[in-house]
Amino acid sequence: MASALAACNSSDRLGELQTKPVFALLSGAYYGGMCEGAPSTDKQVAEIRAIKIHNNAGHCRVIYLDGVDRAGELLIYAERPGERLACSGLLQRLKAKDANAAVIAKAGERCG
Repeated sequence: MASALAACNSSDRLGELQTKPVFALLSGAYYGGMCEGAPSTDKQVAEIRAIKIHNNAGHCRVIYLDGVDRAGELLIYAERPGERLACSGLLQRLKAKDANAAVIAKAGERCG
């Protein structure tokens, strides 16, 4: 418990996300430059299979291709509550990147 609280107060830019492996890796990919146009061959991105996407306001987000969270929701970093995905071409991109069927299904629900 103490280590989790310490992580929340960390001056490191990943902060409490370091206590959640998938989100820590997504955060590493996001802050590692994926949303700044860095090549997708980045070690973090290759390790976790994620792609850069956008929301309807044009803000960059990173979506995890290999599954959903325990509640069946998409793992998208750094999505905010109430955000909407920019759906144009998203399902085709997910299929082209061989995303998990649950990811494709949930994205289809959100973009339907």
